[in-house]
Amino acid sequence: MSGKSLHAVNTAFKHEFPDDAVPARQTIYRLSSKFEETGSVDDSPRSGRPQSVTTDDNTDLVSENFRRNPHASQRRAARELNISRSSLQRIMKELKLKPYKPRLVQALNEDDPDRRLEFCEWFLDAADEDPTLLDQILWSDEATFYLNGHVNRHNCVYWSDTNPHYVIEQELNAPGVTVWGGIWSHGVVGPYFFESTVTSDNYLQMLRNSIIPVVEEHQNFETMIWQQDGAPPHYGQRVREYLDDTFAQWIGRRGTIEWPARSPDLTPCDFSLWGIIKDHVYAGKPRDVEHLKLLIEQEFTSFNGDIELCKSICRSVANRCQMCVSTEGAQFEHLL
Repeated sequence: MSGKSLHAVNTAFKHEFPDDAVPARQTIYRLSSKFEETGSVDDSPRSGRPQSVTTDDNTDLVSENFRRNPHASQRRAARELNISRSSLQRIMKELKLKPYKPRLVQALNEDDPDRRLEFCEWFLDAADEDPTLLDQILWSDEATFYLNGHVNRHNCVYWSDTNPHYVIEQELNAPGVTVWGGIWSHGVVGPYFFESTVTSDNYLQMLRNSIIPVVEEHQNFETMIWQQDGAPPHYGQRVREYLDDTFAQWIGRRGTIEWPARSPDLTPCDFSLWGIIKDHVYAGKPRDVEHLKLLIEQEFTSFNGDIELCKSICRSVANRCQMCVSTEGAQFEHLL
């Protein structure tokens, strides 16, 4: 086949399959030679013991298939290529194709990386000066639990011989039972259930009546640093004034230390606590909202029985801040 003929084949293929990648040069030459010799692109019958379907042609076909459609399941690929699942898996192993599951990452606005970088640099410098900082911060947040489960990435894969760092961006909001919780190296605090939409008023009421009276009893309260994100209920003037009066330092929107917006990958509640609790709670198959609340309470109790886990989670923030700095404030969880 001449270069001119190869160009014609590529042009025809693009016209017929505009959304697919053009086959490799060697694949086109091999099929062309086979057709000229036999009048067909099918393998000729062979005498004796049948050979394995793991031929060069099938290897090329499998490689091309997953290059054009890396999201395809093995079942679908085996059906479309007319080879058995076991043969397909053997070929994929030879090609070193591995399934990579996507990570859910928070979408960032244009100015967010600079704010994230500023916070992480402060955190790392402060932790170098005082390593106990990692154990002083009480990280807090609300989460939504609902009866019909959570995002399932089990059947969402990307087949490739190298990790494509494939991600899904998703805004982190959903309807359901709203729960407040906190975690620091000395355990977890909560849960506290909001019976209505979270506002500055009922958030402040929770702090005054339910949360601060509990944490004030801890021997390390005087050095505790409160952390919360910049959600509107947290930003109310009365809330900020109360935190100013209660803590020498607190992290948040307009706090003594500014918290970067849209950074769930930097707070233990989001990158660890809620995920662990939701996995266990949903495994319990809650029957109704009250049963859901009971399962959540049980998980918080379980956490307080494993203080070393709480320490490990909170101290891992330093590594995450280092990753954030290395990406200049961009998303980084898909690189972990």
